[in-house]
Amino acid sequence: MKHLYKLLSLLVLFQSLLLANQIDKALTTIEKTNTKLEKIQLKINKEDEVKNVHLEEYKYTNKELQNTIKYNNQLQKLINSQNTEIKNINKQLVEIEQTHKNIYPLMADMIGSLKVLIDADTPFLLKERKQRVQRLEKNLNRADIKTAEKFRIILEAFKIEYDYANSIESYESQIDNKTYNILRIGRVGLYSQSLDFKNYAFWDNKNKKWLTVTDTTAQSNIRTAIKIAKKQQNVELLELPFLTYEEN
Repeated sequence: MKHLYKLLSLLVLFQSLLLANQIDKALTTIEKTNTKLEKIQLKINKEDEVKNVHLEEYKYTNKELQNTIKYNNQLQKLINSQNTEIKNINKQLVEIEQTHKNIYPLMADMIGSLKVLIDADTPFLLKERKQRVQRLEKNLNRADIKTAEKFRIILEAFKIEYDYANSIESYESQIDNKTYNILRIGRVGLYSQSLDFKNYAFWDNKNKKWLTVTDTTAQSNIRTAIKIAKKQQNVELLELPFLTYEEN
């Protein structure tokens, strides 16, 4: 019995040793497994961090891309608008160039008609009016004056000529190297008076010459009309030689 007991004890001890050895191996395996799992988890965590970084970079890049697309679209609209504006400007330049081609002959004709008018008209303020036309002719060929300004100056000259028909004035001028008081009534009545009040005449535009006025009443009326023109006397109705000449 004692031997049997010892044998059983040895068996139990042997089994215990085997079990302990297996447990140690199992614990070692578990420890190694846990270590591997920790490494794997660390790797996973690191990969998650990298993934999150890449995700944020993607979101940022995608946002920038969307903004760039919007900017490019807006820029394209601006470019399209500018291209349209350039086309309109080019079209206007062509039209302006065409207008210039048409308006220069027109302005030249207008200046020419002024010259004809002055030559055919009664010779009042002749030097001043001819000088005005000469200035218009010079301005027409000047590059530093814009076309619109040239046209405005020509129209202004026409207005001055037009206003002559609705005004009366008196001024001094030379006739045959002698100074006279000149009376202009509109653009049809032109009279002269010597400074010594002895000689009077009126302009016969049909025959282009001065006709002497000898009638004392007509002379008095010319003197009065000159005072009216100089605003030295109130306006009154006068009978001038021009009317008598036309009636005859």
